Amino acid sequence: MENEKEKIDYVSRAELFEHGIDIKKEMSRKVDKVESKVDKIGEEVVELKVLVIPMVTSSKETAQNTQKMADTLERYTRSTTKQLHEHDLEIAGVKHSIDNTLKSISDEESEEKHKKFSNVQIITSVLALIGIILGGILSWDWGQFIFK
Repeated sequence: MENEKEKIDYVSRAELFEHGIDIKKEMSRKVDKVESKVDKIGEEVVELKVLVIPMVTSSKETAQNTQKMADTLERYTRSTTKQLHEHDLEIAGVKHSIDNTLKSISDEESEEKHKKFSNVQIITSVLALIGIILGGILSWDWGQFIFK
């Protein structure tokens, strides 16, 4: 039994070499796997660079163009607001002018209407007087006056 125990306690040189070779093979397989994964990742990174760098550049250009559009829209809004304000002032002036003109016309018309109404009353009175006189003349018996 002691012989067996002694055998177990030590390792032969051949076993060490064999075990070292096994470890090297296993490590070599693992290193190969890692290297293949690194190569694969390297290829994917290159593909990503090819895709992402133009996208980043495009995104920056889009941001610049968007800012330019915002600036242009802001300038347009300011100028339009200014023009609309000027037009509102002009419209208010024209409206005031029209109101004054209409007021003066209505004042003139009321004076003219008053004058015309007075003239119509006078003419109507004169015509009524002429009608009364003619009615009296026509209805009077002229025969008595002439043949008497």
